[in-house]
This record gives sequence, structure tokens and C-alpha cells, in this order.
Amino acid sequence: MKEYVIGVIGCGNMAGAIVCGMVGKEHIKPGSILLYDKVIEKADCLSKETGCRRGDLSNVVREANILLVAVKPHDLGGLLEEIAPGIKEQTVISIAAGIKIDTILKKIGKKVPVVRVMPNIAAFVSESITCVAHNDMASGVIEEVKTIFSGIGDVVEIEEELFDCVTALSGSGPAYLFYLANEMINAGVSLGLNEDTSKKLVRQTLFGASKLLKEGNVSSKELIAKVASKKGTTEAALEVFEAEGFGKILKNAITKAKTRSEEISGG
Repeated sequence: MKEYVIGVIGCGNMAGAIVCGMVGKEHIKPGSILLYDKVIEKADCLSKETGCRRGDLSNVVREANILLVAVKPHDLGGLLEEIAPGIKEQTVISIAAGIKIDTILKKIGKKVPVVRVMPNIAAFVSESITCVAHNDMASGVIEEVKTIFSGIGDVVEIEEELFDCVTALSGSGPAYLFYLANEMINAGVSLGLNEDTSKKLVRQTLFGASKLLKEGNVSSKELIAKVASKKGTTEAALEVFEAEGFGKILKNAITKAKTRSEEISGG
């Protein structure tokens, strides 16, 4: 990766995961990362953890080639207006859900490279799937942006109009798996297992199955067939899923999440 100075504005949990990913995988030298948070203690803590430098807001904006803005959506507009005078040709990366590139540009008040990014909660264990979209001006730096986020997992480049779908599928997706895990644990307890044993069985089962799904080079449909013997226990369970319309329920839920994302983003 080229020698860039990365300015991180907002040092919350997600920003911390991203910075630790950059430094931990040695994609960016700690000395090339500047940190700022209005809560000084947050920036200090992340600086001590990673070796990155801490600066005030004006210094971060002035020195950085790439600005990673990691604040809550309701704080983004005011922050962008505050730093707009200092933004020249820096690339601005936003992880704020629901805030479109055009909205970001309007707040800045000038044409600059902008990248919109959506990681998910698995960033905390470096297993996120992160989607990125950008305007034309950011085309020349998009590979560097991908490198930044590869520190927390895989990265996929998509068109911005698909971001509401991404939000519903991978942004919210971990919660669907957590919901399934919770219900499986409860089912195990109701059938006679103690809670600790049920948790261990379910967690490792879902972890192992996810690893196989990712690394096994076999489709999900083929994997189902490998587990479900004819007239066996798995087939009996899958028949209940089919009869109760589990697939339809899941599709409807994801569609509902996409619709809500469109409402939030004004799409």
C-alpha cells in the first residue's frame, strides 16, 4: 500500500476494531494513523493499545490523506460541516449507516473522493464482510480503502444502490444467526440438556458449519444434502422447516429489514 496518512475521527468500538486490524496485519504503520475523538480518553486508550498517534481535530484533517469518519449517523452532518473548510483533496470514508454519498458531499460542500462502507459486528473478531461503494473521484484510491478494511475480514465492492440490501443481509445478518443460536440453545434445554452443555453444542456447531460453508468449496444446498440422510433425523427436522415456511419467514424478514433501511436512508 502507498504511504498514506489515515485520519480516524471517532474512536468507538468499530473504529477501534478497524484500527487494530490495520495495525495488527501490518497494512498501515501505527505512525501513519492519526486518532481523534471528542472524548479524549477514547483516543488516548486506542493510541496506547495500537501505538497510533493522537491529534486534535484540525491536525487530523490537515495531515491525513484519507479521513475515516467513524461517528454515529446523527452526528455525521454536523461533523462534516465543521471539518469541511479543512478538506481539500482528502478521501472521506464514512461508516455511518443510511447516509448516502450525495448527502455527505452536500454537507462538505465541495466535490471530493467519498467512500461509503458497511462492515458488520464480526469486525471485532476480524471476520467481517465489509461492503464498499464510492463516487467516481475515489476510483484511484479504492484499492487502498479495501486494504484498510481487509484488516477486519473480507471486502466486497458494490454499487451504492445495493446498500439497503447489504444492510438487510450482512449488516443485520449476524443478529439472525444469534437469534437462531438462542432458539437452538433453548430447544436443547427444553429437551433435557443443561444450559452450559446446550450453549457449547450450539456454538461449536454453528462455528464449524460456518467454517465449512466458507472454506469447503461446496454450495449450501450440497452441504444440506450431505447432512440430511434419507428418512433420517435431519430430514425430519427440515420437513418441519418446509411445512412451517421457515424459508419464507426468513426472506420476508430480510425484505422487511431492507425496506426499513430504505426508509432510514430516504431511498
